[in-house]
Amino acid sequence: MSTITPNPIQQSQQRFLTIIQRINEAANTIVAEYTAIVELAPVSGKDRATTAAETYQIECHASSIVRAIEDLLMVSRSLKESWILGQVASFQTNSEQR
Repeated sequence: MSTITPNPIQQSQQRFLTIIQRINEAANTIVAEYTAIVELAPVSGKDRATTAAETYQIECHASSIVRAIEDLLMVSRSLKESWILGQVASFQTNSEQR
């Protein structure tokens, strides 16, 4: 039973798609959690118990935003490491390619 290994181009494309997916997921999380915080923000006409519960919810949403941003930082770090180690081709302008 032999296994078929993907060629380097396929590996690069898969890695690119994975990175794009992580970025999109993090961006969607940030937007959704921020929207939830904005919806909970109004305080007028609420009793202390409701305000306390909503404060806790806001803290949870803020923690989710921080985790999403940390994931984006990990993507950035991974790309930098790959570039430094020569695993990512440098971008060249048309004049440099000639």
